[in-house]
Amino acid sequence: MARDQVAVSCVPDVWTELTNGDVTEITFQVISGSVKVRFTDGTTPSALSDAGFEYHANSSEYQRDGELRVAVASFAAAAGVDRVFALPLNGRRAVVVVDHA
Repeated sequence: MARDQVAVSCVPDVWTELTNGDVTEITFQVISGSVKVRFTDGTTPSALSDAGFEYHANSSEYQRDGELRVAVASFAAAAGVDRVFALPLNGRRAVVVVDHA
């Protein structure tokens, strides 16, 4: 099922799925806090230390605050990548607005 600009709350120390189904493209923006984002084959990342891309609300030019129409497969070398997860940084809750078909 599509998400239409839904605010997804991400709690500390937990990988939260931003998608709610298989997707090929996603648009998201961090509106509060900071998150690490990981693209997977549907499997929830297993460790808080798993690598990912960092995004921050109110970012400077050196930090990304979201992506417009990201092709999910372009972020991972592995085949079958179709889900997106976020993990708040610094032990604080984060909110991410998500839109996907």
